[in-house]
Amino acid sequence: MFEINIEDLRKSLHGTTPCHFSFMKKDGTMRNAVGSLNEKFIPEDMLPKDPSANFTGDNLKYFDLDKKAWRSLSKDCSLIQIIE
Repeated sequence: MFEINIEDLRKSLHGTTPCHFSFMKKDGTMRNAVGSLNEKFIPEDMLPKDPSANFTGDNLKYFDLDKKAWRSLSKDCSLIQIIE
């Protein structure tokens, strides 16, 4: 595992393989996730209308491959780790 910032996570989520990562939620608990922003991993009926809108306001939106749903991560998240 290694710690990264949210911008690096966004780049990893656009990669050619799903991204395994963990982050600290606002309540202080750690959350493990497998996500992507690569369209080949997102079901066609769940593709965003505007793919450039995945980083808006205070959140990074990503598609959670375990939950099969869109999730978001706060831009000021204190701890983000890539799991290799």
